[in-house]
Amino acid sequence: MYESYDYSEDFQARRSTPRKQGVSKTFLFGVISVTLLLGFTLGLLSVNSFNGSPFKSTSLYDEELVTSLFEEVSPAIVEISIISEAGNFLGQRVGTGSGFLIDREGHIITNDHVLEGADEISVKFANGKILSATRLGNSPADDLAVILVDPDEIADIKPLALADSADVKPGQLAIAIGSPFRNFNSVTVGVVSGTGRGPTSVLRRPIPDMIQTDAPLNPGNSGGPLLNSKGEVIGINSAVRTGSFQGIEDFRIGFAVPSNTIRDLMPELISNQLVKRPWLGISGAPLTRDLISSLGIEEGIFITRVFRESPAERVGLIPFQSLRGGGDVITAIDGSPVGSVEDMVSYFNTLKPGDDVTLSIFRNTRDVEIRVTLAEWPDT
Repeated sequence: MYESYDYSEDFQARRSTPRKQGVSKTFLFGVISVTLLLGFTLGLLSVNSFNGSPFKSTSLYDEELVTSLFEEVSPAIVEISIISEAGNFLGQRVGTGSGFLIDREGHIITNDHVLEGADEISVKFANGKILSATRLGNSPADDLAVILVDPDEIADIKPLALADSADVKPGQLAIAIGSPFRNFNSVTVGVVSGTGRGPTSVLRRPIPDMIQTDAPLNPGNSGGPLLNSKGEVIGINSAVRTGSFQGIEDFRIGFAVPSNTIRDLMPELISNQLVKRPWLGISGAPLTRDLISSLGIEEGIFITRVFRESPAERVGLIPFQSLRGGGDVITAIDGSPVGSVEDMVSYFNTLKPGDDVTLSIFRNTRDVEIRVTLAEWPDT
């Protein structure tokens, strides 16, 4: 059954109840809500009017800058194709990568790994020209190589300029251009994520002072330029670390060899030299905070391994075992403090195989100095 309700009695009861003086809470809440809504609407209209048009979107970067920069530099950027006769079961291997003109004499810089095993090299330009190229010098330890095309064929193309990579700062614009998956002259935009990185080359030697970027890089981008907002080369795209992290697939970090390394090596690369970097013959790691506290030294590299038939073995360097077991910690080279393997390799890059260096060693609570002659970094 339905319960009846006498609305007339309720109405009469409310009429007979004296009304309180003042404004009701419901009325006051309504006024406040309308006021806030009106204020928000006026504020939104005001902000968008200030921007020039209602609901105008904001770009993450200057689109006109990137477009004009691409139009200016893309003629000097090439897609590199290689053919290797010692290939798969079909008898040939085909590979691709990127590169860019570094001068008006026809020299093109790229990654050494792009040219690996190449018997034939050709390059494709934005104007449609496809030219054969000759391989010149290379530096496997730095993943750099130079090829040469006929300078008469590229006389009207302006080469790219190198920036000073020492001035590169995290957060600045980074523009990568290359041919990922043979998609010719693709451009991606990001920022410089970090500097002073040291991923290893194919020779398992750190490449010091690498530039890290979040500009998307893929196979085929290797050898292409990483540019700043002026269209200058701050690095050459070289490595992409991939993997998964807590369920996130295809987690990628891109790295570029700094432009200053390119500038330092260009004379040797153009003159068709194989660049050999110095080798000490150790593996090492930075001191942990606990070791710094326990050993009483500010920084250093504790030796984890000494390679056979290396300069380090010849002078008797000892792997660091523990506080009780002892061993060697490198604290300085030629008087300059070092705190990481990257620091050591960066200093060695200013030297040549055959040069002598003095190692400051902390060994079993004592400081000793050892003179050692550096060798060539092994090919394997």
